[in-house]
Amino acid sequence: MNTNYMSEYGLQTWAYHLTLCYPYDLGHLSPDDRRYNIYVATLIPKLSIDEDSVQFFENHIRFDVIVGTGGHTTRETLDVSVFPSVIPGFDHRNFEFEYEKPRKAMVFTGWEKGVIELSLLQVYREHSKYYLDTEIVYIGQAFGENGERLPAEELMSDPTLLKVEEAIFRDYPEKDLALLLLEFKSQLLEEIDSEDEDLIQLQEITKNPPLELNNQIIEATEAALINHFKPEYNKKLNDGFPLVEDQGLHYHSVTVQVHPDIMGLKLFSKEKTYLSNERIVSSHLLSKN
Repeated sequence: MNTNYMSEYGLQTWAYHLTLCYPYDLGHLSPDDRRYNIYVATLIPKLSIDEDSVQFFENHIRFDVIVGTGGHTTRETLDVSVFPSVIPGFDHRNFEFEYEKPRKAMVFTGWEKGVIELSLLQVYREHSKYYLDTEIVYIGQAFGENGERLPAEELMSDPTLLKVEEAIFRDYPEKDLALLLLEFKSQLLEEIDSEDEDLIQLQEITKNPPLELNNQIIEATEAALINHFKPEYNKKLNDGFPLVEDQGLHYHSVTVQVHPDIMGLKLFSKEKTYLSNERIVSSHLLSKN
């Protein structure tokens, strides 16, 4: 068709599902939390329980969480119901409690159906009234060569992640390593400036459809995040972005959103602090190599 138009195509990706866990919890994630294609290694304050503060009440358990180490600590009292209202009438005073420090796991026995384990990190994140300081130090792909998501078991043994863990334990002994697992969705953004009415074919392609996630889209999303945050352990910052194409269209930009607020996280790096609902925009997807 003969047309006289100018059009620009952008790629939008956003974190649809987020999970924050300690590395040793990767093997115990729920099926929903195993959905991710980018992982972010972060530093968070060390969390611990004052075991002398634990009190049992009929409908909840009360305890103090100590946040931080040394002279830089804060303390917060949490009231936590192990069972929501799904099991009415259960008396929390029937529980026996043990705190496993190495795994930061809260273990409850005394329920007739078995042992219950809760991650201190998850409990604190869900019940604290404060945002958790979460410093980005490394961003990596969790996407296989053929587009499949990387299983948690495979990520646990990923050599790059293991090297980052070693460096963090050496450089930041006062902090804990936590993994922010992100599942992304993508969508086409398009603007057309034209006086030509014969754009039916083009409009059929560009109705702002959701795009099937692929390695190119993940690479562009990862590159945008790395260049925005400039994490300490990402030695290679991507000044150029991989070409991303779909249905013959070339994307001139990528816009990424993470939404850490829904997880109660204050997300930042040494270079940048992520603001609520911020759009990370990169416009380097311009030409073929």
